[in-house]
Amino acid sequence: MNLQPIATVFFGDGWSIGYSGNILADWTAPSPDVWTVPVGLGLGKAVKLGRLPVKIQLAVQYMPVHPRISGQEWNVQVSITPVIPKLIKGVLFQ
Repeated sequence: MNLQPIATVFFGDGWSIGYSGNILADWTAPSPDVWTVPVGLGLGKAVKLGRLPVKIQLAVQYMPVHPRISGQEWNVQVSITPVIPKLIKGVLFQ
């Protein structure tokens, strides 16, 4: 199972801070090795590369709960995400 809760707070000038860790469960693993639960933060900035707006983010996570033998304890993520202009015009939900 893979759950990915996402929470982000946006600030002025394109900055944001947030969390988007993957909470994992391996139901076939022995009891103490089932869960991987990360905690951490990501810092992002929206910038323009030429004419294309992109979001660049650096996130660091620590896994206080992880499988003993093959579990990951730390994670560093770098992401570059293009920001696509609004494709759907008008209000989706009211």
